[in-house]
Parts: sequence; structure tokens; C-alpha cells
Amino acid sequence: MELGELGEELEVISRVYARRHGVERTDDWLVLKLHEEVGELTQAYLERGGRSRSRGSSADDVDAAFRAELADVLAQLLLVARRFDVDLDAEIERKWFRWRHLIEPEDRLEA
Repeated sequence: MELGELGEELEVISRVYARRHGVERTDDWLVLKLHEEVGELTQAYLERGGRSRSRGSSADDVDAAFRAELADVLAQLLLVARRFDVDLDAEIERKWFRWRHLIEPEDRLEA
């Protein structure tokens, strides 16, 4: 699945969320919600590393919260990209994959 297709599915879920919680999904709300989710990811990361106050959660719960916040950040980012008509597949190709020709064997991930 391409990122744009994933963004379309997330758009529907985001509309459900907005309807259920009385949220107006303005441009500002989408970008600020992304910021909120990054903050929650940071909090989960700090807790995962033992650098925040303990909430009494198990290690498995802390790891699950970190994974969930990563998903929230990605989903919100895709919603922002969709709102502003940014083709993230193309932008990643342009911005990141232009460096492919510099890859050395030691840069590859081990299988």
C-alpha cells in the first residue's frame, strides 16, 4: 500500500473521530494534533528509557504505548500531508532516495 492510499483510509477514521468528539478538523487542528502526538511519543520514549516518572506500567505496557504513539504520529503526519496535497511517496523519493547512489555495502541492513 502506498502512503497516499493509507492516508485516504486514515482520513475516514479521522472524520469518525471528529464526529464522535465534536472536533472541527481545521488546518491548524491537524498540524497541532501532529505536534501533540509527537509530544506523546516523546513522553512514551522517555518512560521507555526510565527517564520519566513511573506510572506503574509494566515493561510490556510501556513498550506497547511507545509503539502506539509511533503509529499515532505516522497517521497524523499522513493526514497533514493529505490535507495539504503533499505526495509523500514522491517527496521521499526526491528528498531521501536521491542518495541511493552513495550506498556502500556496509550501509546495508543485515538480513
